[in-house]
Amino acid sequence: MPHTLIVGGTRGLGRIVARLAADGGHQVSVIGRREPAEADRKLSGVRHWVADIEDRSALAGTLEAIVAETGKLNYLVFCQRYRGSGDAWAGEIDITLDLTKAVIERMQGEFAPDGDKAMVLVSSVFADFVGEGQAVSYHVAKAGLNQMMRYYAVNLGRKGIRVNGVTPFTFLKEESRDFYLKNKALHDLYRKITPLGRMATAEDSARVIAFLCSPAAGFVNGQNIYVDGGLSLLWPETLARGLTGL
Repeated sequence: MPHTLIVGGTRGLGRIVARLAADGGHQVSVIGRREPAEADRKLSGVRHWVADIEDRSALAGTLEAIVAETGKLNYLVFCQRYRGSGDAWAGEIDITLDLTKAVIERMQGEFAPDGDKAMVLVSSVFADFVGEGQAVSYHVAKAGLNQMMRYYAVNLGRKGIRVNGVTPFTFLKEESRDFYLKNKALHDLYRKITPLGRMATAEDSARVIAFLCSPAAGFVNGQNIYVDGGLSLLWPETLARGLTGL
């Protein structure tokens, strides 16, 4: 039975990834800063570990306990987000880059000797584009995360560990679903600009992660997969003309 570890899996996309992995027959270990929702505590095959991921010593102890209790890893997924109120630059670099590097370095030797093995790093469109709503720290940290993914794809590949990235577009999730569905103008705008004609869901990205964390993706390594319904294919001028009718 594969063992999947998810860093940042008590809300948003990480929560859905945990559910899909459990549905797929994985033993799932989830690290989060907060207690899981009551419904998630009842998920078969899922163990939640509450840990302050900014405390590297405490995190190392949690990682050690996870392997001792559930066994060697097959898959490692990074879904954590910086949600602090302090210095945004230091916080983003710490949680997005330093934490990811520390966990990869700590856990690369804790993968099962046989079978499929992979890591997935969840990135953002702001790694490649500049947009409103996120500070420079977020843009730079996510861009660095993409290069980190490529670095480890090369350097862990010889150990049989594939490393890939997933870049979601804005998506409907439990925490924001009501906001978008009640804001009809905004919801319609997303559907209009997306070639597939609908908003993404958390499940769309989670299914791509599930694919990358499976033998079906056994020769996929060092790739960053966009889950945006084709939006990134549109030339900005074409998109602007379509929206303005000019």
